[in-house]
Amino acid sequence: MESLLGNRTRRADLTFYRSGRINITSRIAKALGLRDGDVIDIGYERGEYYLYCAAKAETLVGRHEAQCHSTHKGRLHPSNNLCCHSKRITDAMLKVCRAGECARIWAGEFCDLGHLGKAVVIIPASNSLINP
Repeated sequence: MESLLGNRTRRADLTFYRSGRINITSRIAKALGLRDGDVIDIGYERGEYYLYCAAKAETLVGRHEAQCHSTHKGRLHPSNNLCCHSKRITDAMLKVCRAGECARIWAGEFCDLGHLGKAVVIIPASNSLINP
Protein backbone atom coordinates (compact mmCIF):
# COMPACT_ATOMS: atom_id res chain seq x y z
CA MET A 1 0.00 0.00 0.00
CA GLU A 2 1.21 3.54 -0.76
CA SER A 3 0.73 6.24 1.86
CA LEU A 4 -0.77 9.54 0.73
CA LEU A 5 1.01 11.55 3.43
CA GLY A 6 4.31 9.70 3.40
CA ASN A 7 6.73 10.61 6.18
CA ARG A 8 6.28 14.40 5.80
CA THR A 9 3.48 15.33 8.16
CA ARG A 10 5.01 18.39 9.83
CA ARG A 11 3.42 21.63 8.69
CA ALA A 12 5.45 24.69 7.76
CA ASP A 13 5.99 27.59 10.18
CA LEU A 14 6.77 30.22 7.55
CA THR A 15 5.62 30.50 3.96
CA PHE A 16 7.27 32.77 1.41
CA TYR A 17 5.49 33.59 -1.87
CA ARG A 18 7.02 35.10 -5.03
CA SER A 19 4.50 37.97 -4.76
CA GLY A 20 6.20 39.13 -1.55
CA ARG A 21 3.68 37.74 0.92
CA ILE A 22 5.04 36.06 4.06
CA ASN A 23 2.78 33.97 6.31
CA ILE A 24 3.80 33.42 9.93
CA THR A 25 2.10 30.81 12.12
CA SER A 26 0.74 31.68 15.54
CA ARG A 27 3.39 29.49 17.23
CA ILE A 28 6.17 31.69 15.87
CA ALA A 29 4.25 34.94 16.45
CA LYS A 30 3.51 34.09 20.08
CA ALA A 31 7.05 32.94 20.86
CA LEU A 32 8.59 36.11 19.39
CA GLY A 33 5.93 38.35 20.89
CA LEU A 34 4.86 39.59 17.45
CA ARG A 35 1.60 41.44 17.07
CA ASP A 36 -0.24 43.55 14.56
CA GLY A 37 1.98 46.41 13.34
CA ASP A 38 5.39 44.95 14.27
CA VAL A 39 8.09 44.76 11.59
CA ILE A 40 10.08 41.56 11.03
CA ASP A 41 13.46 40.95 9.45
CA ILE A 42 15.69 37.99 8.68
CA GLY A 43 19.35 38.01 9.61
CA TYR A 44 22.16 35.69 8.62
CA GLU A 45 25.00 34.84 10.97
CA ARG A 46 27.38 31.88 11.31
CA GLY A 47 25.62 29.88 8.61
CA GLU A 48 22.12 30.23 10.08
CA TYR A 49 19.12 32.39 9.25
CA TYR A 50 17.18 34.09 12.06
CA LEU A 51 13.71 35.63 12.02
CA TYR A 52 13.32 38.43 14.55
CA CYS A 53 11.24 41.50 15.32
CA ALA A 54 13.06 44.52 13.85
CA ALA A 55 10.70 47.14 15.28
CA LYS A 56 7.68 47.15 17.58
CA ALA A 57 4.42 48.77 16.49
CA GLU A 58 4.41 51.39 19.24
CA THR A 59 7.72 52.86 18.02
CA LEU A 60 6.63 53.17 14.38
CA VAL A 61 4.88 55.90 12.47
CA GLY A 62 3.35 55.18 9.07
CA ARG A 63 3.59 52.11 6.87
CA HIS A 64 6.71 49.93 6.67
CA GLU A 65 8.04 47.03 4.61
CA ALA A 66 7.54 43.65 6.35
CA GLN A 67 4.99 45.10 8.78
CA CYS A 68 2.85 42.31 10.23
CA HIS A 69 -0.93 42.18 10.12
CA SER A 70 -3.37 39.67 11.52
CA THR A 71 -4.80 37.32 8.92
CA HIS A 72 -8.25 37.57 10.53
CA LYS A 73 -9.42 40.60 12.46
CA GLY A 74 -12.68 39.20 13.75
CA ARG A 75 -14.17 41.02 16.69
CA LEU A 76 -14.58 38.01 18.95
CA HIS A 77 -11.62 35.85 17.97
CA PRO A 78 -8.77 37.64 16.18
CA SER A 79 -6.23 35.31 14.65
CA ASN A 80 -2.71 34.95 16.00
CA ASN A 81 -1.48 34.04 12.51
CA LEU A 82 0.27 36.97 10.88
CA CYS A 83 1.18 37.97 7.36
CA CYS A 84 3.41 40.69 5.98
CA HIS A 85 4.76 41.81 2.63
CA SER A 86 8.40 42.20 1.60
CA LYS A 87 9.52 41.44 -1.92
CA ARG A 88 13.18 41.80 -0.91
CA ILE A 89 12.91 39.20 1.86
CA THR A 90 10.88 36.72 -0.19
CA ASP A 91 13.17 36.99 -3.22
CA ALA A 92 16.19 36.32 -1.00
CA MET A 93 14.58 33.35 0.78
CA LEU A 94 13.28 31.80 -2.47
CA LYS A 95 16.80 32.08 -3.88
CA VAL A 96 18.30 30.42 -0.79
CA CYS A 97 15.72 27.63 -0.99
CA ARG A 98 16.09 27.30 -4.77
CA ALA A 99 12.29 27.58 -5.02
CA GLY A 100 10.11 28.92 -7.78
CA GLU A 101 6.82 30.39 -6.58
CA CYS A 102 6.56 29.31 -2.95
CA ALA A 103 8.74 27.99 -0.12
CA ARG A 104 7.26 26.55 3.07
CA ILE A 105 9.92 26.55 5.75
CA TRP A 106 10.17 25.06 9.21
CA ALA A 107 11.46 26.93 12.22
CA GLY A 108 14.01 25.55 14.62
CA GLU A 109 14.92 26.62 18.13
CA PHE A 110 14.20 29.96 19.71
CA CYS A 111 17.16 31.98 20.95
CA ASP A 112 18.19 35.41 22.21
CA LEU A 113 20.30 37.50 19.84
CA GLY A 114 21.28 40.03 22.48
CA HIS A 115 20.65 43.53 21.10
CA LEU A 116 18.06 42.19 18.58
CA GLY A 117 16.03 40.33 21.21
CA LYS A 118 14.24 37.01 20.72
CA ALA A 119 14.70 35.19 17.42
CA VAL A 120 13.95 31.85 15.82
CA VAL A 121 16.30 29.85 13.65
CA ILE A 122 14.71 29.18 10.27
CA ILE A 123 15.69 26.14 8.28
CA PRO A 124 15.77 26.79 4.51
CA ALA A 125 17.21 23.35 3.82
CA SER A 126 16.53 20.71 1.24
CA ASN A 127 14.05 19.08 3.63
CA SER A 128 11.82 22.16 3.58
CA LEU A 129 8.57 21.91 1.66
CA ILE A 130 9.44 23.62 -1.60
CA ASN A 131 7.18 24.09 -4.61
CA PRO A 132 9.18 24.72 -7.79
